[in-house]
Amino acid sequence: MAPFIVLAALLALTPFLFAQRGPRTQAPQAPSTEPYDPHDISGIWRNPGGFDVALGPNRPPMTDWGKEKWSKTRASARNSPLAFGFYKDQKDWNDPLFECDPSGYPRNLDYTNYKFVKLPNEFAEFFERDRVWRDLWTDGRKLPGPEAKPRWYGYAAAHWDGDTLVVESSGYDDRTWVDPYGSIHSDQMRIEERYTRLDHDTLEFSLTLTDPKAYVGVWGGRKLKLRLMNSSQQIQKGLWGKRPDGTAYGDIREEYCVYSIEHKFWEGRPLDGVSGDEKK
Repeated sequence: MAPFIVLAALLALTPFLFAQRGPRTQAPQAPSTEPYDPHDISGIWRNPGGFDVALGPNRPPMTDWGKEKWSKTRASARNSPLAFGFYKDQKDWNDPLFECDPSGYPRNLDYTNYKFVKLPNEFAEFFERDRVWRDLWTDGRKLPGPEAKPRWYGYAAAHWDGDTLVVESSGYDDRTWVDPYGSIHSDQMRIEERYTRLDHDTLEFSLTLTDPKAYVGVWGGRKLKLRLMNSSQQIQKGLWGKRPDGTAYGDIREEYCVYSIEHKFWEGRPLDGVSGDEKK
């Protein structure tokens, strides 16, 4: 039981650890010479790490509606220009994740590695966080209209533009935050993602968010490079043994938000911010 409690505490602290150390930096790697299909992005891809990793910190100005909604957010002791304020005491926080609400998309990009699986009419995108997935339909369907019931992870349709998979999505439930700092969105949020496989081990990714009800302008567009993994971090080594050729079997970890654990961890835990020397 003790190791489980320690693991649960470490997982709960993961956002703070990322915020303190910032994005992981990796030494440049030579392009892979292994053959690959540019129209197949299957595999487990490593999250570059850190927060606001896909959209970036340059959030566009908010509309009056957006400012009003944002003013009600109380991020968990996160000293950031993206947060409405700095609240070090847990009793003030209202981050939906601390109630184990779904993180939604694109917020869950900051907590998880991703696994794509190519199917006849779609790519399925699996996430370690809460073991959820998105259906990225490639069968020619169009996104549903505004009458569609909102979803935590929206509706997504994809198509190929040359060797780039373009994913367009909408219909997101506006109860989710875009990031851990309390950046909000409305039911008009639309997201465009672009995936280009540069070589066997490298996937170029960008994400652009538009939401005319909440923001004046476009957010995102940075190009990131994701690295192909044999297996996610924190998977027990040797868990599945080895393939006949001696290589390890791939896997992604299980990371659920369990309310009984989450609530117990944060209960009575006032924090002096993510970093004591960064107080506002």
